[in-house]
Amino acid sequence: MPRETFQQELDDLVDEVINLGSEVESSLESMLNAMDTRNPSLAEKELGVDVRYKGRGADIERECMILQARQAPVARDLRLLYTVQSVTNHLVRSGTLTEHICHAIVDTAECERDEDLEATLMEMARTARNIFGEGLEIFKERDIGRARDLQAKDDKVDLLYSEALNLIANPSSEGHGGDPEWRMRAALMVHYLERIADHGVDVGGSTVFLVTGERIEDAMQQYADRDFGEE
Repeated sequence: MPRETFQQELDDLVDEVINLGSEVESSLESMLNAMDTRNPSLAEKELGVDVRYKGRGADIERECMILQARQAPVARDLRLLYTVQSVTNHLVRSGTLTEHICHAIVDTAECERDEDLEATLMEMARTARNIFGEGLEIFKERDIGRARDLQAKDDKVDLLYSEALNLIANPSSEGHGGDPEWRMRAALMVHYLERIADHGVDVGGSTVFLVTGERIEDAMQQYADRDFGEE
């Protein structure tokens, strides 16, 4: 296979991953709108996306294997193929978690809710959505400096995670704690949202490996040292 053709196929593969990420991001946006408006009809539209995303992920993985078999890639190309598989895995899993949350929204549409807990879930969902979107943007732009910032932003999700679990375990005495079924589903949603944010961070970390050939912890330390030396 001529090198030019191989490079074009690599570029096409990256485009497929970016398109998949954009679709998952759209599902996340629909999920967020359904939560914000308490509209189960919006969430229902996302039921079944898991199968589609897994199928797309399998196609991308198959293409990676074919490209490796047809031409012995150099180290840089192998990093790209590894990163494509890693990022695709994070995108597909995020899509699966999004569908799980949409199922919870639909199944608890008529349940009474704890307003404080619902507000925390909304903030957590917005933050997770933003982190996922930024992780995808980092992969598109190969902007590893933002990957370091993305890890810091994930700290907010961890704080909201703890706050939500505390509200689930200790509902406000001033109001109703919400129906038991909704509280049970809320506990699962908290976990799903935390994982979506983690997947976004990991997409950024995979990009660091793609660009530098190093794991994010080592690369970010070198990046920090370089910034310090330039000041």
